[in-house]
Amino acid sequence: MIPVVGGSSPLGHPITPQARCAEILQESARAIEVNARGALRSEDPEFLHQLRVSARRLRSALRAFRPILPRKEARRLRRSLRKLSPALGRARDWDVLVGRLGGNVKEQQAARREARRALQSKAFHKLVQRTRALQAEESTESLAQFGAAALSRVHRKLMKAARGIDWSDAAQRHAVRIRVKRLRYTAEFFADAFKGSTRYVSALKALQRILGELNDIAVARRLVAAQADESALLRSLDAAWRGFARQRPFWRARR
Repeated sequence: MIPVVGGSSPLGHPITPQARCAEILQESARAIEVNARGALRSEDPEFLHQLRVSARRLRSALRAFRPILPRKEARRLRRSLRKLSPALGRARDWDVLVGRLGGNVKEQQAARREARRALQSKAFHKLVQRTRALQAEESTESLAQFGAAALSRVHRKLMKAARGIDWSDAAQRHAVRIRVKRLRYTAEFFADAFKGSTRYVSALKALQRILGELNDIAVARRLVAAQADESALLRSLDAAWRGFARQRPFWRARR
């Protein structure tokens, strides 16, 4: 049995699941908005990175607090976050690759433009508004009881994903990495309702760091390979065009 203590507010009153959910939603909305503004005004890739972290943390919160969130509104917000993710992910992937290899490639700039368009869209502004407006229902459980159930769900899914894993398989590692991140964020949501969470969260952070670096390497290899394929095709295209240009248009009469 894990020893627990009730989460408390600065005034000493127990924090309810509803209140904790409200805190996280408002913090997420602020973090997403601030980092989006930074990503639009600056070339510093850290803004985009922190924006993605905030969005993932929000998605984890929507899962953790699902039992007390209005289903329709939460589902709409999850859908908006999923739609935003690809554009931000591509920009982040190129930022990581260029950061490792140096230079400034056209693909990176194209990905950043795509990300900025997404952040300037009406859909993004609605996402922030919906996050601020989302309200959880009251729960009869304490924060510790509610958190224990949420943590058990995420932990079970992580252990299932890692069962019999081949760590050299990038796809399998990526699936586990997603589960590790979700467990870490969920653990942080409820950490102050339990004793002894510090070492557990630290272990998750260390695991996440290694999995993240391995994922960066896997993504870099994929992007570099895509660039190499494009270069080879461009060389072939030049030769094919010169061969085509020498051909006589068949519809023209011979002189």
